[in-house]
Amino acid sequence: TLVLSDNAETRTHYPFAFRLAIGYELTSRQLGVTFEITNTGDEPLPASIGAHPAFNWPLLPELPKEAYRLTFAKNEPAPVRRLKDGLLLPAPQPTPIQGKTLPLSEKLFVDDAVILDKPVSNSVRYAAERGPAIEMSWQGFNELGIWSKPGGAPFLCIEPWHGIASPVDFDGEFTGKPGVMLIEPGTRRVLSYRIGLSREP
Repeated sequence: TLVLSDNAETRTHYPFAFRLAIGYELTSRQLGVTFEITNTGDEPLPASIGAHPAFNWPLLPELPKEAYRLTFAKNEPAPVRRLKDGLLLPAPQPTPIQGKTLPLSEKLFVDDAVILDKPVSNSVRYAAERGPAIEMSWQGFNELGIWSKPGGAPFLCIEPWHGIASPVDFDGEFTGKPGVMLIEPGTRRVLSYRIGLSREP
């Protein structure tokens, strides 16, 4: 477990009292990560947090990237959010997800990340028709970002978030950003995700 508490340096940028503990649990085929954010102050604590795990894409070098897909636990019909120059576009966009399935290709990321806002699912499977598969599940997060570097890169990121980029033309306070949680004094929020590996899909 790694722990960060507020101090004079953190308070110059983030003037709040907090304790952040990040715990890791590793077994033979699974990694579990837990974020615990505690408000140690006497006023509401605005906070956002997310993870940035990345996986080889393709998982097997002999397969094309287009052989891979993400399969969600449930249908995901809602529009998605997209970015422009790193900022959140104001209007939701039509989803590229077909039922439970998101076919993967480099062109999917020409406009940066695909962001699911409050997805129905809390797990997704990353696999091709053959070879190893990766399963990710999450609890407590409001958004899921799916990203690879525009222009092509040998990795795919599946990122559970609570809080996302500032909207285009946003000039308000941090507390007004999308997805920011307010943690009451003396209370905590716990968020977690798990990554599992299987040999075959």
